[in-house]
Amino acid sequence: MKLLNTSTLHIQEFFGSDIPPYAILSHTWGDEEISFQEMVDAARHPRAKKGFFKIIKACEIEIGKRSDWIWIDTCCIDKSSSAELVEAINSMYNWYERAQVCYVYLEDLEWDDSLDPLDESLQLWGKLSRCRWFTRGWTLQELIAPKCAHFFDRKWKCIGTKGDLAEKLSTITGISKKILLGKQRLDTVSVAQKMAWASGRTTTRIEDTAYCLLGIFGVHLSLQYGEDHRAFRRLQEAIISTIPDLSVFAWRQPAPTLEVQTDSPPPRKYSGVLATTPRDFSRSGSFIKKKPSARYELLPLNGAIMARIQLLIEMNPQSGGYRYLLPLDCFCEFRPEARLCVRLRKCGYNEFVRDDPCGIVEVTTPLLGPVLPSNRYLIPDITTQEWMHDAEVDNPTAWTAIPDPIARNRSHAIQIQLPDDMWLHMVDIWPGYRFDGEDRIFYLTGGDTEHDAAVVRLRRGAVSRFGQPIEVNFECVFCALGWSSRDEKRPPQYTLLDYSKFASVLTKFRDEVRGWDFHRSLVLKRLKFHSMPRASSTVVQSRGSLVRVSFELKRVTDNEICHDGFRRAIFSCEPFDGGYIQNCGEEWSF
Repeated sequence: MKLLNTSTLHIQEFFGSDIPPYAILSHTWGDEEISFQEMVDAARHPRAKKGFFKIIKACEIEIGKRSDWIWIDTCCIDKSSSAELVEAINSMYNWYERAQVCYVYLEDLEWDDSLDPLDESLQLWGKLSRCRWFTRGWTLQELIAPKCAHFFDRKWKCIGTKGDLAEKLSTITGISKKILLGKQRLDTVSVAQKMAWASGRTTTRIEDTAYCLLGIFGVHLSLQYGEDHRAFRRLQEAIISTIPDLSVFAWRQPAPTLEVQTDSPPPRKYSGVLATTPRDFSRSGSFIKKKPSARYELLPLNGAIMARIQLLIEMNPQSGGYRYLLPLDCFCEFRPEARLCVRLRKCGYNEFVRDDPCGIVEVTTPLLGPVLPSNRYLIPDITTQEWMHDAEVDNPTAWTAIPDPIARNRSHAIQIQLPDDMWLHMVDIWPGYRFDGEDRIFYLTGGDTEHDAAVVRLRRGAVSRFGQPIEVNFECVFCALGWSSRDEKRPPQYTLLDYSKFASVLTKFRDEVRGWDFHRSLVLKRLKFHSMPRASSTVVQSRGSLVRVSFELKRVTDNEICHDGFRRAIFSCEPFDGGYIQNCGEEWSF
């Protein structure tokens, strides 16, 4: 750490425990600042520069007080050394925190100190809030970190300490007095709330929007000037890797302004799960950190965030399916009873993007239930996804007509359509990573059609108005094979079975084919091996009577679901008083 001697104006470097007590200066950079090279070369001392006068005044204040040394960012960092610059930026919060005192120089604070004390105070407070110092990114940590800070106006008159001004500083910045006065640990504040503190601040260089927050979050980054907004993404990834706090996802983009009013609903909007700028957290200042609802793991990896995490689900009245919710492990201080979540949309094989990036869901009613933790992949930035770019598809003219871009990623699908009193068993959906609960479809992406096998357990009974099962009357299992085929000579094959009669066999079957990723040929072999019949309907026992469950398979087109035609299995139930149960065929073959 390089320090400036307040008497000799010589710079000396210290290491570790040899660093002496020192003061530190916080200010906003302007024209004619003094560099390290200018300061060490006595012959080049540009004493006429404004920056030199600032250095002299800070040294004069410190002389004879706490120490003989002061740190000033303009002249105590050799910016020609990239290694030293990286060290300084990653250490800056600690340097401000360890300083004996921080002198805050507000260059644009001018006021008439000859007024009546009451008028003088009102004038001072009004002008203080308009100081540029409160709008700069780097000065955020310079406000929070120091244990002792003295504020000076343009004429270097002290207007008070951080303790004296705490109430006003809290009003201006939105930071609580406990944090400002060091009475609350910074790590007890949610990531979202810290980001909100920075949301109204700016930096000269785009990358510094991220780099100036390293100390606030206690993380380290390499400096890569030229990466622009990617620096803020790397900051969020570093936070995710270090801090167990899902409020890093608690951001909102501004709602778009509709230029033309139409009767049709606006198209759905998707984004990556990471914010693009601290401004996205501008409405998150009231989000209070709470204990995580469940254990989870997050790891930025290969262009995605691998998340072993428990999602929540809610009924979607429009589709009859269910939406995925990511709990944020924070609450609004004004509505502590509401659970905060963001909506996710499944866009690929266990891949999720942010659905409705302009909103955060406040859940006050019971949800349908949790989804068991498993490895999922949260997409940080959808602009890197091929399915978002029309120019990268074989037939861009056809695909641009598809309203929902997620449908572009689905080449084949089979949809499950159920009556109101039937629902899907959340656990027994195989393979679950190729199933989307909102559209209730199994799907494939790309040209690989060898994995078009699907098994799902269906239930019938009573559900609450929130979609929660209250009573289960019966269960059956639907198995479909070859549903991607468009060859009339090789149509899909399927069966519907009473789960109570085939439960043990189905468990063995599932375990056998899971390791082969439900490859069609292996599924076919195991279906034959276990002698599972093919039938388009089955009869089950339901509350003392017999019920016939059946389905009809139709070829449909819906550009909101899949970019090409797909199959829909439409299920129905009716009382059964005896008769013939139709089989689909004698053997499984494809």
